[in-house]
Amino acid sequence: MDPFNIVIKVEGRQIDLNIHLQLGDNFKVIYHGGLAGEMFLDDAFWQAVSADDLNSDGYAIYEYDENSGYADILMDRTVIAQIGKEIDVVLGKG
Repeated sequence: MDPFNIVIKVEGRQIDLNIHLQLGDNFKVIYHGGLAGEMFLDDAFWQAVSADDLNSDGYAIYEYDENSGYADILMDRTVIAQIGKEIDVVLGKG
């Protein structure tokens, strides 16, 4: 599957993300050209691992603006659920 884009809203602000399918049902989440982390299903619930905890070979690390509020985008359960829901829609599961 080719990479695809999704849009979510966090605190009233629109966030555009690029999603790359990996092996199995794992998805790399790219924000402004940099790896934000990886999403995966675990017992039917979306989970996430931040870029700091992944091998980022092949994915440039974006220098996030500390004031953007999105450096830790995959640390918020609500955001993870929103991203997962949008991935499901693209995959035809939602």
